[in-house]
Amino acid sequence: MSLSDWIDELRDMVRRRFWLIVRLTVLGCVAALLYALSQAHEYTSQAVLQVEDAKVADALAPPTVSGADARQLQIVEQRVMSHDAILDMAAEVGVLDELAGLPDSEKVSVLRRSLSVSGVAAARTGTTGDGAISLVRVTATWGDRETAQALAQEVTRRTVDLSQNKRLERAEETLSFFTLRQSRLEAEVADLEERLANFRRQNGMPEEGARASQEREIEALRAEILSVERQMIVLERQLEREAGDGNLTRLEERERDENIARLNDLTEQRDYLSESLATVSAAGEIDPALQAELTRLTRMLETKREELASVSESRKAAEIGFQLESEGQSEHLSVLEPASWPDYPSTPSRTKFAVLGAFASLMVAFGIALLLDLMNPVIRSAAVMERDLGFAPVAVIPEAPPSKRRSMLMRAFRGRRRAF
Repeated sequence: MSLSDWIDELRDMVRRRFWLIVRLTVLGCVAALLYALSQAHEYTSQAVLQVEDAKVADALAPPTVSGADARQLQIVEQRVMSHDAILDMAAEVGVLDELAGLPDSEKVSVLRRSLSVSGVAAARTGTTGDGAISLVRVTATWGDRETAQALAQEVTRRTVDLSQNKRLERAEETLSFFTLRQSRLEAEVADLEERLANFRRQNGMPEEGARASQEREIEALRAEILSVERQMIVLERQLEREAGDGNLTRLEERERDENIARLNDLTEQRDYLSESLATVSAAGEIDPALQAELTRLTRMLETKREELASVSESRKAAEIGFQLESEGQSEHLSVLEPASWPDYPSTPSRTKFAVLGAFASLMVAFGIALLLDLMNPVIRSAAVMERDLGFAPVAVIPEAPPSKRRSMLMRAFRGRRRAF
């Protein structure tokens, strides 16, 4: 079957099913037009928020609250889109009047579908992202321009306020935690110092400063005893040399008597220093069990003091972070682009939808006509009979001339003779 035969068959089918095609197309066009007219226009307004960096360098004032990331944005979005918050926002904007008659659950569902808060990830510093965001887009879609812009503005305002309040709340809680922790550690350190002082007093132990002074005194006595003994050794050696020499002059004898007297004095001095050293050493001796308990209490006190110093540094950093958050000097969200005025509707054009519906109706009508012809295969012309059966018809009755009432479109198709 050649292309010209297909064209002839298609033209003949259109001529026979013309009014069916016209009726179906008209019905489809009417339905598409009614559906297009029933569709309400919607307008979309968008605002853009930017994450502003801290005005004070992190090296000078390390932040106590982490920067803006996707998780924090999600928490803020959940608070903005919560049931009570979204109804309160709709009431403030004046949208609830348009949703009158609907239950609160459906109102919230409609509003949530019309609003969205999304973040744009910041540039990566490595091979993996850290979840930080640089931009936040707020989008509101509604049936009129004023309401769409008002909703976008209200969501933007609440997002910025909630983000700042959340960071301020975290900074305040951090400061409160370290302040309370510091107070507890100070109380524990004072209690340990009191216990240690009572333990020393009950067991007759010197204070820590007195113990160090006692040790220094013992070292000084030992050094002084050592010096006296060296002087005594020198004098004893000199007296031994003089005793070996029998012929001494009167001057040498006087000098020898002086050395003997000096040696006696040094001996008495050494004995006195030794007694003092024994007394001081006896006073510093501690029972091993008491010494172990003293060491344990001292170690506990040193640990608590180190922990208190660390907590004090953290509290100072938390105090600086809270001050930065209170004054708006830390990282925060700011409005980069306010809610835009929607000049054109965001929904598809009604005219475009109606034209597409008319075209689809024509295609459907043409397909139905073709399907009806395929379901009823009939030999309607001599050419078709000769082509399909291989022989020509005995007689051919020509078609009657077209009625004058036929349209000009029908006259464009030439009639074909039917075979009997």
